[in-house]
Amino acid sequence: MLKSFWQQPAVRYALIIFVVLRLFLTGWAVVAQLASPVPDEVDEVLRPYLSQPILNDGLAGLLLGPWQRFDTLHYTRIAAEGYANPDDSVFPPLYPLLMWGLGGLFGSSHKAHLAAGIFVSNVALLGLLILLHKVGSDLLGEKHAPRLLVYFALFPTSFFLFAPYTESLFLLMTLASLWLAFRYDHFEWAGVLGLLAALTRLTGWVLVVPLAYHFWQRHLGNGKWKIDPIGGWSPRLIRKAAAVFLPGFGLLLFLLYRAWLGLPPLGNVYAEYWFQRTGIPGTDLLRALQGMFGFGTGRVGEFTLWFDFFITWLLLITTIWAFFRWQHRLGWGLYAAMLLLFMLLPSSEFKPLYSFSRYALAFFPTFFLLAIWGADGKIHRLILYPSLLLYLYFSAQFFIWGWVA
Repeated sequence: MLKSFWQQPAVRYALIIFVVLRLFLTGWAVVAQLASPVPDEVDEVLRPYLSQPILNDGLAGLLLGPWQRFDTLHYTRIAAEGYANPDDSVFPPLYPLLMWGLGGLFGSSHKAHLAAGIFVSNVALLGLLILLHKVGSDLLGEKHAPRLLVYFALFPTSFFLFAPYTESLFLLMTLASLWLAFRYDHFEWAGVLGLLAALTRLTGWVLVVPLAYHFWQRHLGNGKWKIDPIGGWSPRLIRKAAAVFLPGFGLLLFLLYRAWLGLPPLGNVYAEYWFQRTGIPGTDLLRALQGMFGFGTGRVGEFTLWFDFFITWLLLITTIWAFFRWQHRLGWGLYAAMLLLFMLLPSSEFKPLYSFSRYALAFFPTFFLLAIWGADGKIHRLILYPSLLLYLYFSAQFFIWGWVA
């Protein structure tokens, strides 16, 4: 059984990439911290441990300490205290709930919650890589699938997929939701996974749009605004139609839960603690352009700002391209377009285009197109070499408490 499992290209490629990068990052974290030791004391601006223990000794310091960074500490604090701190309340509950549940089996300590988060993310990542290879093989052709995995796994911010962040879990459920609907017409399961994705990250609700479009195209009179007279509204069709809206229901559940806890509205929390307000899409592109050349406030002249700006344009171009490349499968383009619109809505004078390079991991159509273009050797090297160098640089920065995304 294990032999037949290993013989599947998706499993084989995914497992090799996962193990190699997992081992590499463990060693690379040690090298980065030896080259630039992290101070032991807390700094609420540069090293905000959020009143949680610093893990820098022994096995815990080696395996867990390098991942004890930024958003991770919000998730572990939620796992330990719930939404006792308003600034934590922008993070939906599913991921910290899994940390709490698994960590509770080992004493509910900070170490246990952190280890649980790493375990969940790494298992989800392995599943994501296997599924991405299968999707790529079907959509692009088997010859492009290994390259798709390499570009995705070595994207400059892909080390976050190993971290106790929501990235891997969210992307696994999102890709599975889209694939079950687009490929197999399993809207019920696609909706359930979309609901869980929305309970993992706020952007999960955008799945409603591509799922609804595909349902309309598939079941409402071959893409026309009428019900197929042969099938009609059977109970199963009604269940499928209802399932399409489950991702939006997931967001609604989170908002109702926050209201029940008496927490401030999300917009207020984002404005007070995260320096973001809802604005006109694209405003941050102009602010980022100013900051790149030394004007404005906040992220002035930062290299990460330049990279986020480049990534934003890459996402814009590839999202538009996806509509033309897969006209018979517009769901992929709709997904990317809705995701990009939602990401461009927040506006911040202090930190424009915040974390765009990390959020880019969710743009599967971008990686599909890169995998196709990379069939040309020159383009392959143009994609792979800079990506690998930035992967090394950004991951090292993360391990020493340098802001990346």
